Amino acid sequence: MNDLMIPLKEIFDIMRAEIRYLRDAWPEAILIWVDILERGGWDRKDVRKMKRVNRFGRVEVLSTGKSDYWRPDISTDEQGFFRPDVVNLNTLGLHFYLDGFTEVIKKNLVQ
Repeated sequence: MNDLMIPLKEIFDIMRAEIRYLRDAWPEAILIWVDILERGGWDRKDVRKMKRVNRFGRVEVLSTGKSDYWRPDISTDEQGFFRPDVVNLNTLGLHFYLDGFTEVIKKNLVQ
């Protein structure tokens, strides 16, 4: 999904249910929340909504026990990480994203 058209309450209800399901199904798993990346063409309202969803996701996941979160340092202001559509990451952006995600996984496997 490249937009946040669903009302926040509905998004939060879905997220809460899914996170609880994952925790119940795999109580020993380490849940890692990865922030949603901003998309090109979003207005301030969309960006504020994305930030609220990310904050909610981090808080919900961290409240479940074994968990962590990762905030990719990628924004649409960065030159060179997105394809021309400013929605999808290009090869460099994907490598940067996957390297960061790999690091947060490694960090949590060591604990």
